[in-house]
Amino acid sequence: MLRALSVLLVACCLAATAAPAFAQYAEGGARSLAMARSGVAVGGMAWGHANPASWATAPRQVGLESSQAYGLSELRLAGASATVPLGIGTVAASGRVYGAEGYAETRLAVGFGRELPLSTTRRLAVGIVAGYDAVAIDGFGSTGHPLLSFGAQGDLTPRLRAGAVVRNALGLLADAESDLDRPLGTVPAVAVGTAYAPRVGTLLALDVEQDLEGELSVRAGLEARIVDALTLRGGVGTAPVRYSAGVGLHVGPLHADLAAEVHETLGLTPAVSLQFGF
Repeated sequence: MLRALSVLLVACCLAATAAPAFAQYAEGGARSLAMARSGVAVGGMAWGHANPASWATAPRQVGLESSQAYGLSELRLAGASATVPLGIGTVAASGRVYGAEGYAETRLAVGFGRELPLSTTRRLAVGIVAGYDAVAIDGFGSTGHPLLSFGAQGDLTPRLRAGAVVRNALGLLADAESDLDRPLGTVPAVAVGTAYAPRVGTLLALDVEQDLEGELSVRAGLEARIVDALTLRGGVGTAPVRYSAGVGLHVGPLHADLAAEVHETLGLTPAVSLQFGF
């Protein structure tokens, strides 16, 4: 009971510092976190959190992630994801747990991504994910909400890609009473982004996101492959102001990513993720 109340107190502190809903959920892999949580237009990512259309170009892989927002055990997150390309498109499944003893969120989701031909040289990647987010608080009971997100990505030029996503679309239909018991991670949001690759191994990503409970957030990220086995990343975001950095290590089918994000008021958020192709 006391642990649950401490988590609620943390949430109140986040609200007092004007942190939007996404700020306490460091999810979507350490690569994205290192690039200021950008990635709406980045394809082939294991998690599909930034945009489920990313799964349309994802290889067969499994992924694990872990983070701890602001170094607080009450805001710890752990998740797993898998993508399997098939003839009709890519099937994805993911799950994550968030919180600590006394307060816990559990999310399970399945998704699908596919590339659609627009012309002989251009294709549009589309994706959708559906799931369920359950919350249990000792002494207060439990509740749950269905989830639905969808998005698209496409190449504007050989080096420039654009994307758009609607996250937690079902929340747009919720009434005021439902808002009171809705997990913060299910707040609806709309985002658009671009990803520019000036050369092989270098990527510049820019996202603009608006959720229903926060200010407009702008995020810019950069990654550069120094050698075949090492990639460096960095980024900056607004609303709230955050700075991030990280590294990616690539050894055969194994990709390991480390990241750290610094919030202007609340401090450091570390994250690690692993992806393994099979």
